[in-house]
Amino acid sequence: MSPLVSAVLSFVFVIGLLLGTLWFVRARGIGVGPMNGKGLRVVNSLRLSNKHRLDVVDYAGRRLLIGVAPNQITLLDNQPQSTESEADPSDQSTDPQNKGAGSFAGQLRQLLDQNKGS
Repeated sequence: MSPLVSAVLSFVFVIGLLLGTLWFVRARGIGVGPMNGKGLRVVNSLRLSNKHRLDVVDYAGRRLLIGVAPNQITLLDNQPQSTESEADPSDQSTDPQNKGAGSFAGQLRQLLDQNKGS
């Protein structure tokens, strides 16, 4: 066998071994943090621009309002999680300008009004 064929076969074997290992790690979930997304839930997200957004996240019994930018995540508000159901269909409105105090838009509007006042 020529050295070139031997080198090519060795290269193909190593690449195949690498791909097999990556598949195994991904299939088994090895290396994933201990939380695995449990207890963490994105409730709502509002895109402000191509690179900026606001997210409401439930985590450890708290509701967090975070601002996300390309190189920074900022905690804007941290409140206890409400016990009332978010999925109550009587509360939900198809109107994007929903001004209810329980809606994301309403809470954001209240926060912005508070910041303007101070």
